[in-house]
Amino acid sequence: MISESRKIFGLLFSVAFSSIGFIAAITVTVLAAREVSNNPLFLGFPNAVGVGGAFIGTQMFYKISKKYSRLSALSITFLIGAIGSVVLFYSLIIDSFVLLMLGALILGFGQSATLQSRYAASFVASENFKATALSLAVWCSVFGSVFGPRLVSLYSEYFNKLFESELIVGYIVAMVGMLFASASVVTFTSSKSSLRNPAESEVNDIQEFSNSKEGGRTLTLLLVLNHFTMVVIMSATPLHVQDIGETVQLVGVIISYHTLGMFLLSPILGSYVDRYGYRRFTYIGTVILFISCLITFINSGPTALKIGLYLLGLGWNFNYVAISSAISKFSIKYKSPLNIRSDSFVFLGSFTAHTTLGLSYILIGYKGLVVVGMLVSVYLFLNLKNLKKLALE
Repeated sequence: MISESRKIFGLLFSVAFSSIGFIAAITVTVLAAREVSNNPLFLGFPNAVGVGGAFIGTQMFYKISKKYSRLSALSITFLIGAIGSVVLFYSLIIDSFVLLMLGALILGFGQSATLQSRYAASFVASENFKATALSLAVWCSVFGSVFGPRLVSLYSEYFNKLFESELIVGYIVAMVGMLFASASVVTFTSSKSSLRNPAESEVNDIQEFSNSKEGGRTLTLLLVLNHFTMVVIMSATPLHVQDIGETVQLVGVIISYHTLGMFLLSPILGSYVDRYGYRRFTYIGTVILFISCLITFINSGPTALKIGLYLLGLGWNFNYVAISSAISKFSIKYKSPLNIRSDSFVFLGSFTAHTTLGLSYILIGYKGLVVVGMLVSVYLFLNLKNLKKLALE
């Protein structure tokens, strides 16, 4: 356990720092859009283009990792994310929606690196430790769930006095987090680590790979639906909290509960996935997703939001770790870029959710979006049976 953890030490630090910055930025971005734009239809656009940036960043990550190394790809994309944070900071200084969009796009590169770190951890781990290594990388995002929104809450008034915007602190934290993430992954990665080698991309057994492509598509579908359900509810929550007369401080607390659910139990879950396989955990995770939406639908007050958003994160975590583990093993076995492809589709799903947020929030409200989450989770559960047995367990 200790020797395996040493292999991914730098990755764990980078995930911790980058998630602090990214989650701090996500906490304020919808509200920042409301601050610099008078059109409610555009509220979800900055997060949407941020997802677009993550999509582009994932493609760039793949090309750099093939030509140079996964380590180079991680450090460069984290640095680009830091530049995006600077642009976001300046957008609030001059009240520019265009710069807010541009900064969100560039910050998305850093998000792509954070997510690809989980696959990098799985790549360097031994066969019986892959899901655990992946889950440890996911778990390190708990630092973001705790410190990101809390830093926003603690220092919003201080930076409001300096810059006349209580939201600007989110982007200061994002800049520092991304810079530290880039430095950590370079500093703490061993000189002998396989992360320093170019990524392989040749398929070992073309016939076997072809027979398993349907399973790869299904894994991708499950990952996308799981993430889409979470994003729909999470993105609308800050707007709902503000509309019921609560403050940005409560938004930070609720997002903390949510992201704790997303990341806190990951190491435990990863060890069980290594031991028992990934499929049964997707059923459990989908049921938890549905229950979380049901609670929020029945009561959307502050206390219910804390419970519902925590369970939303927990259900997402079950599915995310289990399905990502299967995708990682699939990618390693066939030397296939399924990890890149699946994350790309996840980003496209998130882009759709964010782009339609403003209009859908106006038309059907928060509870209507919760119903959408319930319907998607039911559809996900029904489609789990279509997952054919893959020789990954």
